[in-house]
Amino acid sequence: MTDQQIHVSPDLSRRGFLRMGATAGVTLIGISALAGLTGCSTRRPVTDPAGTLPETHPDSDWRFLNQEDRVLLAALMPALLTPMLPQEGSLREQAITRTIHDMDTALYFMGPPNQAEFRQLFDLLHFTPTRLSVARVTSRWENVSEEQAEAFLQRWRDSGFAILNNAYLGLVQVTNAAWFGNPDHYAQMGYPGIPDYLYEALPQLRQS
Repeated sequence: MTDQQIHVSPDLSRRGFLRMGATAGVTLIGISALAGLTGCSTRRPVTDPAGTLPETHPDSDWRFLNQEDRVLLAALMPALLTPMLPQEGSLREQAITRTIHDMDTALYFMGPPNQAEFRQLFDLLHFTPTRLSVARVTSRWENVSEEQAEAFLQRWRDSGFAILNNAYLGLVQVTNAAWFGNPDHYAQMGYPGIPDYLYEALPQLRQS
């Protein structure tokens, strides 16, 4: 915004903002429709009701996230979990893989409405025209650096459009739930873990 706005009446400015927001919403809807027409949003979660995947299939151990989703999340994970991830290479990769697995489980149990929203979000980020125009990420996700991922997340966090703010929050919340749901990370948030007496009363907790 510039100083030229001080001469614009509040009502006009407000109407202009609403029109801009509505235009952005229609644009995003149109882009999503275009993705659907090109087959981008027709990808199913890896759990196909028509049958199970063969063990050799790359998605056979996954419930919701497909291979493209996992590449996307692996690119974003260092920016989403910067202060928590180990710095050592192999430990870092193991932590990212474990967290994506836990996200897959969380998304699977979220139910169809939430799954549909995340599927639309992932498809939008996979589809090249929307990756370029909405996410403003010029590289393919497997080539995105941590700095590029951080810049993308900051743009959506600070965007004037609530739909992008909500998408950012969705990514952050599911990532944090997966990370801090891992008992190995309880200490990072000052949680001592499930008390022994609960394990004794509910031994099934040890199976989680």
